[in-house]
Amino acid sequence: MLKNSTWKLEETNLAEFGGELEKQHRKEEGALEAAWGKGTGVGSQTGLWVWRIEQFKVVSVPKNEIGRFYNGDSYIVLNSYTKKDSDVLLHDVHFWLGEDTTQDEAGTAAYKTVELDDYLDGKPVQHREVQGNESRQLLSYFKTFTTLRGGVKSGFHHWDEPEYMSRLLMVKSAPHVSGGPRSSVVVKEVSKESINTGDVFILDTGKVLYQWNGRKSSGIEKVKAAEYAHGIEADRAGKVNVQTFDEGDRDAKLFWSALGGEVEVKPAEAIAEESEYVKKLYRLSNAKGKLEFNLEASGPKVSKELLDTNDVFILDVQHEIFVWIGSGANKEEHRMGLQYAQDYLKKEGRNAHTPIAKFLEDGDHTMFDNALNRF
Repeated sequence: MLKNSTWKLEETNLAEFGGELEKQHRKEEGALEAAWGKGTGVGSQTGLWVWRIEQFKVVSVPKNEIGRFYNGDSYIVLNSYTKKDSDVLLHDVHFWLGEDTTQDEAGTAAYKTVELDDYLDGKPVQHREVQGNESRQLLSYFKTFTTLRGGVKSGFHHWDEPEYMSRLLMVKSAPHVSGGPRSSVVVKEVSKESINTGDVFILDTGKVLYQWNGRKSSGIEKVKAAEYAHGIEADRAGKVNVQTFDEGDRDAKLFWSALGGEVEVKPAEAIAEESEYVKKLYRLSNAKGKLEFNLEASGPKVSKELLDTNDVFILDVQHEIFVWIGSGANKEEHRMGLQYAQDYLKKEGRNAHTPIAKFLEDGDHTMFDNALNRF
């Protein structure tokens, strides 16, 4: 959980934007946005686009930087695709908030995400993402998803010989999403207290990259860490040496020395099986004159047959919250869906940074259906 964020999560909620007049205004403004306007292919072709918020502006991330996210920034990610045997273009749009992003950047990312959604005629599935709690869907777009310290205002931590701040990176397998890379991994900058037997770590000192493999780390993590390290080597024109050690190797003292001293290696954390969690489905409706939020079903009783086109439903599968908007839901229900999802997390004492995704009944809600059926 992010304890010291400089922005207020509740002030970045997509639910705060509503109204037909404002929607039309955002659509018009969206058409003028150079980041996804004419000539970019956005809205007319498949692909992955990543933008960073810089001084209230939406700036395209260079291709060689895609997959790297800095904790001092906010980003917008658009994935456009078609399904097999169909020419219909579908979209997922995410806004990602780094733990040290500013309130202005976070708010701009949220607003611009809605503007992009309107530009695409409300077709995208919308996702709110917070650093350290990324959805499986977002992670699936990248073979390697990397979070690093730094940002637009503080300056990126690019390699600059001879002045370079060493950083420790943890390489971990990402949960698999249908349609995403099966070998995708997450790389994030961590402190040495994070070293454990279940993961792979890369100590980047600028001229030397030390790869340390925990004894219980997976083969794919070791391979992907090596690929990542050699990718850095290529970026620096071969001016870096890569050394690899396994936990327990006698010569691993080189890694510990570069790290500043050996630390206690923690045991791999036991990860609870998601199947142990009881999924829950809630209905949001003002059919009786005021908004009511009630539990409809839980566990095996949760099924698609419970959904009503006239209302909004919120599905809790522990690692993510899904908001389903019925085609017949009125403006208040539609507008407050995300707000209630956020309030629900707070009331339940859950991690407020849990990913939230919003789906329209007449749009693509495959991911919602999969979550409903799988958990």
